[in-house]
Amino acid sequence: MLEANEIIRDESYIMVIIILFLVVIAISIALIVVLNSRRRKYVMQKAKDEANELKFKIIAEAKKEIAQSNFEAKNSIQRRNNEILLKEQELDLQREEVIIKINDININKQYILEEKININNIKNDLLLKEKKAIALLEKASNFTAEQAKQELLNFIESNYFNELSEKIKEKEDMLKFKSKEVASRMLIDAMQKCNIEVTTDKNTTIFDLDDDSWKGKIIGKEGRNIKTFQMYCGVDIIVDDTPNRIIISSFNPIRREIAFQVLSQLVKTGRIQPASIEEQIIIQSEKLEKTFEEIGFKVAVDLKIVNKIPSEIIHLLGKLKYRQSYGQNALQHSIEVGRISKEIASKLELNKETALIAGLLHDIGKAVDFEEEGTHVSVGVEILKKHNIDHVIVNAVHSHHGDCEKETIYAEIVAIADGISAARPGARNNDAKDYFIRMEELEQVCLEEQGVSKVYVLQSGRQIRVIVNPNIIDDYSLKKLIIQLREKINKINKTPGEITLTIIREKRESLKI
Repeated sequence: MLEANEIIRDESYIMVIIILFLVVIAISIALIVVLNSRRRKYVMQKAKDEANELKFKIIAEAKKEIAQSNFEAKNSIQRRNNEILLKEQELDLQREEVIIKINDININKQYILEEKININNIKNDLLLKEKKAIALLEKASNFTAEQAKQELLNFIESNYFNELSEKIKEKEDMLKFKSKEVASRMLIDAMQKCNIEVTTDKNTTIFDLDDDSWKGKIIGKEGRNIKTFQMYCGVDIIVDDTPNRIIISSFNPIRREIAFQVLSQLVKTGRIQPASIEEQIIIQSEKLEKTFEEIGFKVAVDLKIVNKIPSEIIHLLGKLKYRQSYGQNALQHSIEVGRISKEIASKLELNKETALIAGLLHDIGKAVDFEEEGTHVSVGVEILKKHNIDHVIVNAVHSHHGDCEKETIYAEIVAIADGISAARPGARNNDAKDYFIRMEELEQVCLEEQGVSKVYVLQSGRQIRVIVNPNIIDDYSLKKLIIQLREKINKINKTPGEITLTIIREKRESLKI
């Protein structure tokens, strides 16, 4: 029993301890909650205080900025108002001055009107008195005014005819002398202001080589590369003993330029063979067409007429660089004629731009006259009409060689400028002119035959290569064509020695597999 009671007593102690522990925990939790609640309130209150302080600070700064802005705005408005006020005062003064001037003008108008009336009255009085005087003279002399005038003229003619004739002739001679002097001075001034670089185009172009060993590669096996240049480019490649140099020969500057560019490209790549030559001839021909545009555009920019002439004509201008007349470069000649025409027009107080364009385009037909029928004048006129160029310019181009009547003074100016440029010492070479005409005539005669697609005259006319269309010319027609060409060439031939006529009929077939 005692043990049981002790056990019960121990359990009671344990229960009391547990209860006390739980009470302590509960009190601790309550204290923590109370403390946290107070701390939270403190933190919240502090945050509110800081927020209120920040709010008041921001409001104060905002008020300060607003006040500053208002002050600056008021100052700006005040300054603006002051400026407006000054402007208004200036306008008022100007208005008053204008009113005063208008009043002065009205007064002057009235005065002028009154003076005009007085002058008209005086004129009428004088006319009336003149009529009365004439009537009195007619009555006194028994002559009318016309009769008296005729009598006076008859008297002067009968007594002073020789003296008057001498005076008139003297004045005419003086006027002629002065007009010649003025014209000479004008032309001299025009020529002095047109300092054109003089270049005379020959029929050869020199191609420099870095190494003499290139000559063998350019010639090719059994001369096949040179033959390819002759066949497809129409030029002679002359290889002589001169070190590091070969010569490209052709009377056609365009062909020489194409051959020069082809050689330049082939030497860079090192691939010099017939197939590469043919390929490069096609590529360089297309590139040269683009070069024409660049050259023509540069000329138009230099002369400040870019927007005054169509782009197609600018392209043809560039093409003139590779044409020549009497050995004179056609583009340089055209620029020179244009500038001289402009200077003459300036001296005569005419439209300088019209004269410049007319002079520049006077030989535009030479860019295509070898491709189309007709003279360079007729071809040029057709080109200008096609692009709706001013009739004044068209007439100047049409008449500069006397093909039609000169309708305006600009036509006369262009003809004079053309003559000055052509007659200038060293500008042209008549021997070269005869040579070019002879070469072109040989080509033209061959091209007239049906089936002929290309003709190349080489070695000053001693070799003629004719390329025919194989679809038109068969073996039988080929023999007939040789006979016809031989007869035609013999009729016009002026070249000493024999002429070798080579006709090439080549047909290629290609198939993509």
